[in-house]
Amino acid sequence: MRLPGRIGPNALLITAAAVPLTGWAVHAVTLYKQIAAKEKDPLTGLLRRDAYTARARRLLARHGDDVTVVMVIGVRAGSFKAV
Repeated sequence: MRLPGRIGPNALLITAAAVPLTGWAVHAVTLYKQIAAKEKDPLTGLLRRDAYTARARRLLARHGDDVTVVMVIGVRAGSFKAV
């Protein structure tokens, strides 16, 4: 099949491949954001305990005795609402 004009013979092939690739890319980004959101607390934005522990273990495994992992917990007593 020959199309008139400036459209080349590979235009249909490129277009047909671009549509699924775009969908897959959007899907992958959405999944990545969902996984990243599960690692953080929705109120504070800080890492949850599981994610923090996994990251600390990776740092210790990578750097060994050269790194110190510190966990700081801060809670303001006045920041809670009465129920």
